[in-house]
Amino acid sequence: MSASPNFLYIGTSKAGSTWIFKVLSWHPQIHMYPGKDLGFFTSQFDRGWDWYSANFTPEPRQKIIGEVSHSYMISTQARDRIHATLPDAKLLVCLREPVERTFSQYLDGIKNGKFEGTFEDALEKVPSLIDRSRYGTHIAQYLELFPREQIHIASFDQLKTSPTQFAADMFAFLHVDPLEIPEKLGQKVLPAGTPRNRGITMAAKKMASAAEEIGLVRLKGRVKTSPFIRNLLYKPYTTGARPQMSAETKARLREMMRGEVRLLDKVAGTDFANLWSYPESG
Repeated sequence: MSASPNFLYIGTSKAGSTWIFKVLSWHPQIHMYPGKDLGFFTSQFDRGWDWYSANFTPEPRQKIIGEVSHSYMISTQARDRIHATLPDAKLLVCLREPVERTFSQYLDGIKNGKFEGTFEDALEKVPSLIDRSRYGTHIAQYLELFPREQIHIASFDQLKTSPTQFAADMFAFLHVDPLEIPEKLGQKVLPAGTPRNRGITMAAKKMASAAEEIGLVRLKGRVKTSPFIRNLLYKPYTTGARPQMSAETKARLREMMRGEVRLLDKVAGTDFANLWSYPESG
């Protein structure tokens, strides 16, 4: 039987969302859409509510029903649609130091054939590359419609240093049993790398997307998160081969993001400026 979700991971990308998806999917009281980036409130809204709710088939014990879509946090249209249809839904975000997150998105784009050249080339050609890191702007817009206690703002730093506590905080927010996650779930899911064969990698991604279109979302989820498949498609960077960000670019982007981080702390009552070392002035 289909059901309406009552929980959404709205962003951001490159901040542990695949790990979060796996942990939430593991919990017996949580039912997650078996793929990632369903994107109903952004790109799939015209398919209608019946199509959306049909993607969720929870068991009776699964009182939390949700999905992971990175695009929701940066979209005011998604925010308005979520508020209109799921005004009481619990919302989760996980935030990573904005410059590191932007660079990680660039590395992911290199891996998947979206970017070529240096990080600086990508920033110049695709200015929107940094948009997902404007946390203050995006969270402030959500807080115009949703109460603060309805949005759990998690830290990627905590996920890295204490995944057990990170999971415990999520479970407490969702009011499910505080189960201890198995050791295997504490491992990094999708480290950076390069395609072993770009043609084969691109073909595999197209096949996974096609599988989702015809309803085989579990297949796409396995392709996305399986270490075995990832090792078939990608190889780790060799010593010295991993692209680097220059000190000048890092300093420039941090100055650009200073106001965003401090705005986030102001509207959400967080302390990311201290965590990420963003002083009030340079």
